[in-house]
Amino acid sequence: MSMRQLALGLALAAMSSMATAGEAPAPVVANPAIPPSPSSVPGIRIWPDPAFTHWPAIAYTDESRNIAFSLPVKTPGINGTIGWSGEKALPFTLPTGADSISGLLPLPLVAGRHAASVVLEAKDAKPFPLELVVADAREPWPLADLRNGFPVDAKGTPVVLLDRRRDLREERIWSLLNGSAERPNGRAWLVGDALEALGANVWTGLDAEAHPASDERYPQHAVLVALAKLPDDPKALPRSIVWSPGNQVLFGGAWSAEEERVLGLLRSRCEHLGVKPLLILALPPLPVDELLRPLAQERRELLLRSANLLGWVVIDLGRAAGDPEQANLVSAGVFTRYPLHAAQERMRAALNEALQR
Repeated sequence: MSMRQLALGLALAAMSSMATAGEAPAPVVANPAIPPSPSSVPGIRIWPDPAFTHWPAIAYTDESRNIAFSLPVKTPGINGTIGWSGEKALPFTLPTGADSISGLLPLPLVAGRHAASVVLEAKDAKPFPLELVVADAREPWPLADLRNGFPVDAKGTPVVLLDRRRDLREERIWSLLNGSAERPNGRAWLVGDALEALGANVWTGLDAEAHPASDERYPQHAVLVALAKLPDDPKALPRSIVWSPGNQVLFGGAWSAEEERVLGLLRSRCEHLGVKPLLILALPPLPVDELLRPLAQERRELLLRSANLLGWVVIDLGRAAGDPEQANLVSAGVFTRYPLHAAQERMRAALNEALQR
């Protein structure tokens, strides 16, 4: 008999003696790290909570706006209400054949934290709270991130920045009153789209802090989040702030004229701090796609008019780059989204000249 056979025999004998001694085998313990089989556990649907889904990033004090909400339809046919605290609630009935419903609530245009609630007329149903922060544009902006492209604070609460509408007469009066405001001494900021093409971008080598900010559909909202990090000390503010809107909002198919409100919003914040940094708009180049050209022209004209009204310096990167079919050309029939090589150098030179002011 080999040693291996002997060892096996001894082990079997030991097990046999344990069994005859009346000792039960050790119980099988389930591993908590391994989930149970789907066939042994009934499926339980996880429903989303009621939530605000869309809201304006910037609202004026003299307009009527709405905030959109979405409600899950757990039990069709149930009645309920949604509304702001202290105001008349909006009634609704959960429909059949739908997973969710959506609607609009009037946006409160008063700075502060606003509470709303969803109430269902069902047994043991408790009100579900919803919150919104409306912040004065002149005060520090409580923006920390984006949720589905819309600004939220550090707790994930939707934020709307409340600004005043401006007109030509008011701007002339303000220019006279604000003539003594000093220019801060901080290092210049570049905010927005760096206009990258083939791994190189227009901001490279410029004497300024780069704060790229982008979003597939609402890049101007990402810019607001970046600008919210400006220092509160007026003397530490950048001496120049360059906003480069780029063309991402066109590529994402979500451009609206509200984009230009960023220009006035930043002015409001600087005015309240009593400083006057040089505000520079880097007007974006035209896209190669001919279908986008008419909209791009309309957008550039609106940004240009608003910038001139609000005292921004405008750098036309489209003029510096030239014809996009040449500026963006990689090879025959192949183009980048933004200008490259010599055209990119010309845009960089135009920005550098503005930053020297």
